[in-house]
Amino acid sequence: MEMHPPGSGKRRKRGRGKVGREVWAWMAERVEWVRVLAPSFSTRVSVHHLVIGSLVFLLLTTIVFLLSPESLPGSIATYYQSPVGSRSCPPSTKPYVDAHAYCTGECNTECFPRVRNICFASDKVRLCDDPGSRSDLPKFMRFFGESLTVPVERDTNCNIGWHWVSGFSLVMDQRWLPAGKPNPHHEAEKLIPAILLKQFLNQSANLQWFAAKMEVSRWGKGLLSAFDLTGKVRYHALPIHKDDSICFKDAVLFSAPTHVRYVPDGKTNAWLRSQVLSYCKIEPRNASWPLSRAIVLDRSSGPRKLANKLDAGKLMEKLLQVPVEHRSGGIGSFCEQVRSVAEDDFFVVPHGSQNVNFLFARPGAVVIEVFPYLYHTDAFRNFTHAADIDVLPLLGAKPDGMWLRLASLLGWDGCFHWQPCKNYVRLQPLQIDLVKLEQLIRVVQKKRSSLRAELGW
Repeated sequence: MEMHPPGSGKRRKRGRGKVGREVWAWMAERVEWVRVLAPSFSTRVSVHHLVIGSLVFLLLTTIVFLLSPESLPGSIATYYQSPVGSRSCPPSTKPYVDAHAYCTGECNTECFPRVRNICFASDKVRLCDDPGSRSDLPKFMRFFGESLTVPVERDTNCNIGWHWVSGFSLVMDQRWLPAGKPNPHHEAEKLIPAILLKQFLNQSANLQWFAAKMEVSRWGKGLLSAFDLTGKVRYHALPIHKDDSICFKDAVLFSAPTHVRYVPDGKTNAWLRSQVLSYCKIEPRNASWPLSRAIVLDRSSGPRKLANKLDAGKLMEKLLQVPVEHRSGGIGSFCEQVRSVAEDDFFVVPHGSQNVNFLFARPGAVVIEVFPYLYHTDAFRNFTHAADIDVLPLLGAKPDGMWLRLASLLGWDGCFHWQPCKNYVRLQPLQIDLVKLEQLIRVVQKKRSSLRAELGW
C-alpha cells in the first residue's frame, strides 16, 4: 500500500471494493478497445466520464421502458380471446395402455411411462431391466415432501430378496408436492389420470403412493373418497437403508409434469363432475344468464391475494347489476371446496392451485383468472379444456413497487423464462386491472346476450 507523508496534500483513495474494481476494470478495457480500433481518436476519454455517461444512458432507457406499455406474454395472441377449443382428434385416440406407456388426455398427449422391474431406495430408483434408448422416463423422482431428490438410473444389480410387489401398479412420488404446502392442482395431475386408468382400463390396478397418508391434502383424500378409493391406496415410506428397496414388477410412473390436459374429452369430464357432485350432494345444474349473483373467490392465505378486490367487486356490481359475494377458496373439506365453485355462474379468481375445483363447476360458468404482474400460464385453461366453462385471463396491473417496475424491462416472456424474476413476481399481491376487467365483463355480456337471443331464452 502506498504511503504519503503528512502535509503532502495527497489523500488515500477510498477502496472501491471487489465489485467496484471489477466494474472499473471492465470499463477500462472498453476504453482500450476503442483506442485500438480508432487510433486517430485524439481526445483522451475519461473513465469517469464514460461511467457517468453509461449511467445516464441506462437511466434514460429505464424511464422510456417504464413509461411505455409493457410487452404482453407471447402466449396471448388476442387478449380477449375465449379459451381455445378442443383439438380435432382421430376417433381412435381413446386412452390406452401398451407395453411402454399409459396415454390419456386430449388426443392422448399425456403419456406416463410403463416400466418392468423398478426398485425404489433412498440412493436411487433402479431400472432393473435395460430401458434401451427410452427418453420418456423421468431423470429423477422426489420423496419426503420434495425434500429428497433421487436419480433414476439403469442398474441391473437388483436383489431378489428385496420387497417385490406383483401385479399392475400405479406408482406416484411427491414431485411438486412440498411438505406443508397442499397443492390440489399437482395432486390432481397424478390422481385423476390414475383414477381414469383404474376405472376404464384396468380395474385390478393397484395405487401405490410414496407418501405418508397424513401428507395428502384434505382435497386429495376427498377426491379418492369420491371414487371409493380411500382403502385402495397403499402408502409407502421410501426405504432409508441403501441395501433395501421396494420394487414393482409392472408399474406406470406418475411423476414428471404434464401439459395438464389430462381429461380426454367432455364426456369424461362430465363423468368426473357427476361422480363428485353426487358424492358431495350438490345439485347438478348448468350456468344461467342473466346472473343472480357474482363471486370474487380470493385465496385464503399466502401472498398472492387480490389486493383491490373490494374495488373490483363494486365495479362488478355496477356492470352486472347483481350482488357480488366475496369468499375465500381452497379451504375446508373437499366438498366445501367443490361447493364454493359448483353453485354459481360467474367468478373472479386469482391464479392458484385451488382453481382445480373448477373441473366440477357448472357447464357454461365464466371464470376470470387474475395473474400476477409479469406472470402468466395456460395451466387453468388446459386442465379445464373439457369442462365446458369459459376461462378468461386477466393480466395483472403494473404495481407501484420499484422492483417490479425494473423487472418490467424484461417483458412478460423474459421474466417468465428467467427463474429468479419468475419466482419473485409470482409471490406478489395481485393488482386487478379494473379497466381491463370492465372490458372483459362487457365482452362476456355481449357474447351471452347474443347467445341468449339466438336461442330464444
